[in-house]
Amino acid sequence: MMTDSSTSEPPDFAPGAGRASPARRLGGNALGVVFGGILGIYVLLIGGILLANLMYVAGTEGGRREVRELLLTRIPAGEELADLPKTEQLYFKELSHRRDAVIHSVWLSIWTSALAAVISLVISVPTGYLLSRGRFWGVGLLDALVDIPILLPPLLFGISLLVLFQRTGLGPALQSVGIKFVFEPAGIVLVQVLIATAYGARMLKGTFDSLDPRLAAVAQTLGCTRARAFFTVTLSGARTGLIAAIVMMWARALALYGPIIAFVGSTSMHTEVMPTRMYLEMSVGRLEAALLIALMMIAMAVAVLFVLKLATGRSADQVGRMLRL
Repeated sequence: MMTDSSTSEPPDFAPGAGRASPARRLGGNALGVVFGGILGIYVLLIGGILLANLMYVAGTEGGRREVRELLLTRIPAGEELADLPKTEQLYFKELSHRRDAVIHSVWLSIWTSALAAVISLVISVPTGYLLSRGRFWGVGLLDALVDIPILLPPLLFGISLLVLFQRTGLGPALQSVGIKFVFEPAGIVLVQVLIATAYGARMLKGTFDSLDPRLAAVAQTLGCTRARAFFTVTLSGARTGLIAAIVMMWARALALYGPIIAFVGSTSMHTEVMPTRMYLEMSVGRLEAALLIALMMIAMAVAVLFVLKLATGRSADQVGRMLRL
């Protein structure tokens, strides 16, 4: 018995089925406007913060004075300094100490955050991979434990780390072999690694979750060892996530304040990083100097993103997509 083909034709292929109705188009446009408005408000707030900091430093007499003193003023030394009046000698000595402290905090922040980002990447790659592909007992518990540095208040994490090294046998045992973390620059790296790794592992777990595990399996059937398949196939597919993770971990390490000041303190010219230097400047009423250091940190972050863009050959919007993984 013949049936009418029009009755069996799928609705999706009916004439005009692919065309959006005016109401649907209006709803889509309205959704775009709402999302665009939310994004615009957020961007305006972030841009307003940066612009306000810049205007406060460059547009006030106190801000311009801090720029001159910390960055531009030449400090006399030796006999030239000795020939000056006592009041000017004291001024230049104090200025020299402040400038040296700022320079030291910048350099300490740079090398500790860079080292911490590299170490965190080495730890977070296998951690994220095991959390993503692991099918063993306790993987759920490990997944929860990795998030503890993210969930705990940063200051509490630093205090807890101090208790671990000061109130248990771990600290004295390490000191007996010459390894010191408490109130030492090495402690800064330790805190940065522990917290940054949690963010990196979480990002990389999502990256590995999005990859098809059959690709590595096919590579193994073609003769690759499991390790070679991981490094050549899996990591190659996770390249975007790896770049995003290392940027996130570096930025997180650079901006840490609470756990660092709790675990290693803020000794000038020893354990004082840029965030703690900002706090000390604010605590003595030098808001302009604190904002100047903040602008230096922003400039460092922009420079790193710019170098990343050049190194990877990606456009700015692609870098933004990586950071939103």
